[in-house]
Amino acid sequence: MRPVLLVLPLLLACHKAPTVPLAQVEPVTLSFATLNDFHGALYETTVRDNPEHAMGGLPWLVSAVDHLRAKDPDLIVLDGGDMFQGSWPVNASFGAGSVAAYNLIGADAAAVGNHEFDYGPGNTDAGLRGALEAGAKDAEFAWLAANVKNADGSNWSPEGIEPWTIIERKGVKIGILGLSTQDTPQTTLTKNVADLQFDDVVATVREVAPKIREAGADVVIAIGHLTGHCEPKGYAEPPDACMPDGEIGRLLTELPKGTLDVIVSGHAHTLLAHRWENTFVLESRAKGHLINQLNLVVGPDGVDFDASSLEDPWLLVHDAVEPGCTGAEFPLEALDVGGVSLLPSTQALDLIRNLESTAGSLCDEVGCATVPLTRDRHSESGVGDFMADAMLAAFPTADIALPNSGGLRADMPAGPLLREHIQAVMPFENRLMLMDMTGEQLLLLMRIGSSGGHGILQIAGGSYQFDPGVIEGTDLNEDGEIEKWETDRLCSVTVGGEAVDPKRTYSIVTTDFLVGGGDHLGQAFAPAKLAEEGPLLRDAMNTYLEGQSSCLGELAPLPHPEAPRIVLGPC
Repeated sequence: MRPVLLVLPLLLACHKAPTVPLAQVEPVTLSFATLNDFHGALYETTVRDNPEHAMGGLPWLVSAVDHLRAKDPDLIVLDGGDMFQGSWPVNASFGAGSVAAYNLIGADAAAVGNHEFDYGPGNTDAGLRGALEAGAKDAEFAWLAANVKNADGSNWSPEGIEPWTIIERKGVKIGILGLSTQDTPQTTLTKNVADLQFDDVVATVREVAPKIREAGADVVIAIGHLTGHCEPKGYAEPPDACMPDGEIGRLLTELPKGTLDVIVSGHAHTLLAHRWENTFVLESRAKGHLINQLNLVVGPDGVDFDASSLEDPWLLVHDAVEPGCTGAEFPLEALDVGGVSLLPSTQALDLIRNLESTAGSLCDEVGCATVPLTRDRHSESGVGDFMADAMLAAFPTADIALPNSGGLRADMPAGPLLREHIQAVMPFENRLMLMDMTGEQLLLLMRIGSSGGHGILQIAGGSYQFDPGVIEGTDLNEDGEIEKWETDRLCSVTVGGEAVDPKRTYSIVTTDFLVGGGDHLGQAFAPAKLAEEGPLLRDAMNTYLEGQSSCLGELAPLPHPEAPRIVLGPC
């Protein structure tokens, strides 16, 4: 890996143009390419309904950015966070593989996403965030988090992570501040951020943006891993001008006009590419599938929004070419990638090989399936049933198993199942936990877990019903607002075929992510007792498959149409 990375400072130096005071030049056009939620996506993703085609893959993503940089050597590459957690080699390197990938891309700045905290100490002895802090030291880009504070209110800024930065292109000073969603403690392992506080993003920008202007910035950009969503027209077709909800919507509506010129976001894995009044808003799906492009015209008086423009999002779709576990070489011929002929980056391929040589092989066969198994965040699914069954098998004396749908990250094919398939389904280092909790606590858990605030809980060993049409709820955390996770859609819960007894104690298999407060389930788990810590969930899934005498779905379909585990409908 090192020979690849050593040449990057020299390459990046070529991207910097001599600076000229802005007041002395005519308006200039700054070219931006934006990404988010890379999630360690070294490999291409097969198009769901067209397996002969794929999207992304680091060799094509690097070449695509190089193509844009060839058109404008002053290209600015910004990222909305969550570059960690995904492919096995990146996880095995505790995120270092993603940092190396972004160094290779030539990123200028990235936000700190919730999954950047997932690896905890990693292979260091540097405390709760050793893996992230080691990655930050190696990053050749600015990693930014303005609203993340230490317990005493001071800026959390380990080496390589700062609240904001200013870079220059074509004589323009571009101020960039980073934001991390306040939901971070619920969307990573809570213990890894227990000593940090995540301040309100609007209040943070109100405080920080003027300081960036005072430091001489001609343009102010927020890159943030933030809540907020608008429904796109298609996978690569953004919505018309819309007002996202969540934290992005608040930044657009609660800040004084002109505070932010651009917002580059991540977290929702959605597509945004439009102008809202005098702010451009960009989000670029996930896993390097798509690049958003903005041409920002800046003159002595600041940004000329009417002269600025957004390009159509560039979907990096191409023929599926990765050899996977076939043993074949990666083909080096040029491909049409979203309408542009590109050669795969050999530097990216070298990086992947180096990472794989350390991480080991994922090509061992561990089981099989008779039909494809798919995911669904909002109802019972084949992948969800399989994962829940594997969790219950790891603790055979437990009553029920409850994984969260948000942890299901890939579908599973029919035929032989390899370790790489299981890695794709569960890329996170989540560990199983056996918890003892009362029926009353379990009902609260199932209420929050069926609210739809973070998808729903999958289940083995029991069943439940909820009404997706219910929108009412109660203020569980007593903060004066009823948020989506506080919606009460639950109708009934059974364990072992019997209704839950509020006074009985039940044995629950779940994950450390949920026990630690993920998906807002901390209130339900807080009074529960830890009975036993188990293996990594991914290892439990592999062990379960290896122990099967038949293929998944051969003896009974998943889900079973005549014996549903999760029922949707009015109570």
